[in-house]
Order: sequence, then structure tokens, then C-alpha cells
Amino acid sequence: MRVIAAINVNLDESPIGTRSRLREPLNGRPVLRHTIERASRIRGIDGVHALVPLSEADEVRSILMGVKVSIETHDAPTTPHCDLVRAGRFWGLDGWRGGVGSLCVFDEDFNAALLQGLAAKAHADAVLSIPAAAPLLDSELISQMVDHFQQNAETSRMTIMQAPPGLNGIVLARDVIDQLLPVGMPPGAMLVYQPGSPAPDLTGREACYRPDTAVVRGAGRLLFDTSKSIARIRRVLAAGGEHWNAAAICRWLAESDRRHVHALPDEIEIELTTEDQFDAQDLFHPRGRAVPQRGPIDVSAIDQIAESISNTDDTRIVLGGFGEPTLHPKFPEICRRLRQAGTGSICLRTNGVSIPGAAENAIFETPIDVVEVTLDAANAETYRRVHGIDAFAKATATIDRWCNMRNERQSVRPLLVPSLTKSFETLDDMEPFVDHWLRRLGAYVIRGASHFANQRPDLAVTSMSPPRREPCRRMFSRMMILADGSVTTCDQDFAAKQKIGTLGDASISDLWNHPQVNAIRNSQIGECALCPNCEEWHRP
Repeated sequence: MRVIAAINVNLDESPIGTRSRLREPLNGRPVLRHTIERASRIRGIDGVHALVPLSEADEVRSILMGVKVSIETHDAPTTPHCDLVRAGRFWGLDGWRGGVGSLCVFDEDFNAALLQGLAAKAHADAVLSIPAAAPLLDSELISQMVDHFQQNAETSRMTIMQAPPGLNGIVLARDVIDQLLPVGMPPGAMLVYQPGSPAPDLTGREACYRPDTAVVRGAGRLLFDTSKSIARIRRVLAAGGEHWNAAAICRWLAESDRRHVHALPDEIEIELTTEDQFDAQDLFHPRGRAVPQRGPIDVSAIDQIAESISNTDDTRIVLGGFGEPTLHPKFPEICRRLRQAGTGSICLRTNGVSIPGAAENAIFETPIDVVEVTLDAANAETYRRVHGIDAFAKATATIDRWCNMRNERQSVRPLLVPSLTKSFETLDDMEPFVDHWLRRLGAYVIRGASHFANQRPDLAVTSMSPPRREPCRRMFSRMMILADGSVTTCDQDFAAKQKIGTLGDASISDLWNHPQVNAIRNSQIGECALCPNCEEWHRP
């Protein structure tokens, strides 16, 4: 069986929309050269092919001079799923699978038309697709994956692997590429649960090559394409990792990187206002009279946030908190300023009820990448019971209207994600909720009910906290900013009982490294008002 390797190259823009760093030096050689050199050592393949835009061919040839690689030029347009990947993958960058819409890392640079043309030209039976920005690629691990594909090709026409982005690849038989091309979908579509035709997850079948357990459990993006992943790769190399295999790298991720404090949070949640259409009767979300009145947040605070993240390209912003963000009188301006700052991705969490027209337009004009609609029900009766308001029809009508607006604009953004809080109150709704919205939108979120560190009734079906307490994972990735500009330790603190400072009085960086936050990171929580009673510490 003839298998070739394909690497999709773009020197200007990465597959997820950040600035490409393929030409940048890493230990004295361009990142792209690192990847191609490692790919050229993979066993079981009949050549490495770099797929390069015609305008970049000369520069790529210069970068790869002396490396055994075939450079294939093209003038192909972007793929139909390009915007879907860019909007959704930002919410799962550190895993091989994750983000909004059940996307995976294989989807990021997948171009069925290019791979089909290459396979035909090279008379290949299958194509191994490798990301271009993978300077730590383990050629031996990928060789084993190719061998697994060849051994199982009669029964499985593709091979995936559970490994961190940058250590991974996918092998697709030519007929599978042919099938994906007309539907305009990436390979991740084949890994998604389909209510109409349920099937076992491919990770438990022959289509999945199972590497060392450390690799399977590894988490942390190792592609040289975002600010934080680049810093991670440099830390690996500084620790001596240039010659480590994938298992050694993943053990380092588990031991040294998991609790590394980045210069800035991965995700910043901003409460724009505590004004809300709902009241304190809501069972799951503190709102209305249950929340101290704050805000609306001053635009100067937004400017401070925007300035702090302007030199990064992968910070995620959630417009949420304990009110309805779209009721902020300057919602459109806030969205615009955050987008202009270069925010990696923006998510709006809304109840979807009676959204102001200017805010609705801003959702599409910004554009917002992801909109989560907190339905918490599959029918009007449950909705009324859990939210204390009869607005199920309004919320679902908003989703329908936004779907139509997307279609009219021929836009992928915003990705629409209904969410449901799992509790005894909503158990009967879960299956119809998932089936309906997966068919309708291809996305949904199920969350466990939180008692917000014993500040609210415990409505969870069961506690999911592990038996042994560890440092709170959220302290290493998230920041919570309330509508009065105050910063608290986390999104469980709706009453600001663990406030650490205020925007304007301190920088984002100083607040991120506040002594109280560092104490919680070191499990020193005895004097905290909320942390000892919290059961959400294990959640990312």
C-alpha cells in the first residue's frame, strides 16, 4: 500500500487564523524546516509532500533547501469549514479533540481537495496529514501509527491517535478523502455522535492507534502557532526536550506544564452588568435579587483588558457573569474594542430572551465567535420550573432567528450552543435536549449543577469531585472580572467574597499573580471564604 505524507503550508496565516510563524527561527532553524526534517524520518511512507501556495513557493524552497521533500504548488481557496474551525477550535486548543462542535486537531489544516489532487498525482492509496507547525513531532510514534493503518486497512480506512496537538497526525485512505470532499466537512465529522445513526466512538475501535498511556493522557498544544503554545514549546526545549520522544514530552506536560502559570489567563470572563430579565427564582444561575447590583462596567475597564491582551493572539474572552451581557448600553462598542484588540475568540453567554436590536446586530457584525444560550430545558414546562419565568418560546425563537440571520449573511459565526445544567430537575430533558440540538446545530453543552461553594442549594445529581483534593485547575487558566471592575478569584464568587483587587488600581498581570491567587494555586485555602466548600476545583 502506497502511503504519502502531506503537510499544508501557509507562511502568512495559521489554520486557526493566527499569524503564521513557520518561517521564524527555532534553535537556529525555521519552524517549518524542523517539521519537515522530522517528517522525512517517518517509516512506511513513500515521500513527504509540502502543499504550498504558488506565491510562497520560492521562499519555501529556500527554507527547505537540502531537505528531502516534494513541493507541490496550488492556488486553492480556503475550505468550506475554515471559519467553523477558527471559531470553534479556540475553545479546545490543548486537546486533540475538543472545542465547539466536536472539532479535532485534524480538522485545522485539512483540505480534501488538495489531498485528493495530491493522492491522484502521486498514485497514493492513503495520505498521512501532518500539521506544518509541529517542530516536536515524534517520527517514531507516527511511524507506528502508519504501520497500524497498513495492518488494519482492510477493515478501517483511517487511523487517528489520541495525542496532544503537535505530536499527532491522521491517515486517511483515498476513498475516505473522496467521500469528505463533496460534503465539505473535515474528518472530525466522522468522530461525532449522530443521534440518527449511533455508533461506538472510534477511539475504541481499530481506527485508533493507541500509544503510550502518557501520550493518550497528554494535554497541551505543541503547535508553533499561538502565543501560549509557542511559550510551551520553548519551555520544552529549554528543559532538554529536543530529543525527547512523545511519551517523555507528555510526562513533562503532566509534571511541569500542568501547573505552569502563564503570563496571562487563557480565559477572561467579564460580567458587563448584573441587570437581567430573570429574577432570584432561577435554580441554577445566581441572578436578579440574588446578586449584589454592579455595573454596568465602564468602557475604560474594557480598554484596560484589551490593552493587556493586545500582544497575545490566543486569549479567550467570555461575556457572561451574573447578568445579561446584552443589556449593557454599550454592548456593541465593547464587542468591537475586544475584537480590535486581537482577542483569540469571544464567547457570549446569554439567556436569549428579549435581546436589544443593537446588541443582536453586534453579535453578527463583531462577529462574536460563540454564543451560548442558557436554556436548561427541552420544553416550556421544565424551563418555567428552573428559571421561574415563562420564556422558553422566546429563547428558542431567538436561536431560530439567529440561524436565519447566519444563513442570510452566509456566515458561520456565531456558533450557537444551547446549554443545559444537569440536575434532578432536568434529567428527563437531557436526552431530547441533546438529540434535538445536535441535529439542529451540531453543538450543545451539558454542565453539572453548582452550589457555588455552599452559597446556593445543592442540586447536583452527584458530586463529581475526585476523592483527593488538588490545587484548583481554574486558578491556572481563568480570571473573573465583575461589572464594577472588581476582580475575584473565580466564577463561583458571585458576591465578591474573595475579591483581590479592582481594574484601574492594578494591572491584569498583577492581579493574575496576586498573593491570594498564588496561595490557592498552592492549596493554601484555609483562610478563603469560599474555596474550602467548593467542589468545582477539578474542572478545567
